[in-house]
Amino acid sequence: MFNTQRMKSVFLHQKYKISTFPIPIWELEQIIIDRGYDVCISSKSQASFILSTTVFVPNLSDTHNRFCLSHELGHIMCNHYDVYRVDKYTKSKYEAQADAFALYLIMPPFCFDRDLEQFNEWDLSEKYGVPVESVIKRAALITEPSNKEMRIF
Repeated sequence: MFNTQRMKSVFLHQKYKISTFPIPIWELEQIIIDRGYDVCISSKSQASFILSTTVFVPNLSDTHNRFCLSHELGHIMCNHYDVYRVDKYTKSKYEAQADAFALYLIMPPFCFDRDLEQFNEWDLSEKYGVPVESVIKRAALITEPSNKEMRIF
């Protein structure tokens, strides 16, 4: 169902030789910068978003920012321009795709699927540096039927 997002995340893992977890925040920022965007950590923002060529992320915990940066990178990688100016259905579809991309990037198939058999959600949360809810959503991607067009978490 989110095969394109999975493949794009695997591409970035290979290109940047990402092999340590949790992925360092600076590495996610560098990938975004390499794509032609600036990154701004803002204490005034409560949600992440892209405005023009700047990714804004709230000044929160690393676990939260890791997901936010990956999510916004998902919008960049999936060419979601003006995500806030589209109809409600398309916006939901774009957000689900960006979420899936972020989950695959932070918890890649080549190690997460194996780790899921050995560790509980709390251990996985610590290893990948994300909230437990993200681990649960990522595990759900393994069992999702591939014939559905999209799924909103």
